[in-house]
Amino acid sequence: MTYHEGLVAGLAAALILSSSLAASASEPAARHLIYLHGRIVQEQQSARPKHPDFGYYELDQIVETFEKRGFSVTDGIRPKAATLDESAAKVVDQVRTLLASGVPASRIAVVGGSMGAAIALRASLRLQNPAVSFSVLGACMSQSVPQLLSEYGQRPAGRILAIREKSDETSEPCPPWSDDARSRTTLSVRELVLETGLRHGFLYRPLPEWVEPVVEWSTHR
Repeated sequence: MTYHEGLVAGLAAALILSSSLAASASEPAARHLIYLHGRIVQEQQSARPKHPDFGYYELDQIVETFEKRGFSVTDGIRPKAATLDESAAKVVDQVRTLLASGVPASRIAVVGGSMGAAIALRASLRLQNPAVSFSVLGACMSQSVPQLLSEYGQRPAGRILAIREKSDETSEPCPPWSDDARSRTTLSVRELVLETGLRHGFLYRPLPEWVEPVVEWSTHR
């Protein structure tokens, strides 16, 4: 290859690399979602455990639903003996790893159902990052936040969407959430009450009634 030919080839390669980098820079960062399942999955160590009243917990369907909506989903069945605090610490590590890799906090969402909701709130409390989105299913915020404050001396932080079902005896009756001046700077809460009639089983499968609000909450700023 002559000097001229080498120079042309080098310029062409540089142009291709420059175009590739420009395209990568223009692409939005991936959206990451950490899904935290309910207690029955942990107790039975199954992705499809069956409850005598609520039927099957469809973990795989829930994960696939969020993947189809464009999220890179982190899930997995927690060890049977894992505590709430141990599980929350793992979520915190996962979020911090994403942040350290360059993922903006605004593109990280944590979604928890039932026991997973309790874990998500504890992770929120530990992170104290107002830009991370949290969605909790089957949790009563007006009861959970004071309990966490009493136990840990801190409130959760971040953007929290709390979805509960009116017929769910595990979270009802629940007084409506009321914010106060002490938490407004770090805690943003939206509360949604469904009326599916499915009791606690509403979070066992990816119903549009809760999936759509979670997707919207996790993607719109």
